[in-house]
Amino acid sequence: MEILIEILIWLVVEILGQALMEILGELGLASIKAAFERPNRSPVLATLGYLLLGVALGGVSLRIHRDRLFHCHPVPGLSLLVSPLCVGLIMSTWGRYRREQGYPTTNLATFCGGAAFAFGSAVVRFVWTT
Repeated sequence: MEILIEILIWLVVEILGQALMEILGELGLASIKAAFERPNRSPVLATLGYLLLGVALGGVSLRIHRDRLFHCHPVPGLSLLVSPLCVGLIMSTWGRYRREQGYPTTNLATFCGGAAFAFGSAVVRFVWTT
């Protein structure tokens, strides 16, 4: 029972926390993009850039908390798959919603951008904490 509760807490902390940070970042980047009237660049280059930003954020998060967030995780490395998939879906939905409202979005508000950012962060935390 404790493991189930820990997995649910992990889902909330890891996925929703990551998605919230990405949404806030996307809002800021979209505002800057709109101010300079810049179009979105190549999705491939943007995805690579968001992967590197995720790696940087993962490194910063290690400065704050060096240990694993949850110690009795049933499957080590699960965050490398689940987190990018879920965050990518959340960011894709966020981007679609923003575009329907008539707001400009960045490539971070796509599945690939959101998933790459979350994967970069998860890889750094996984490698450093195992």
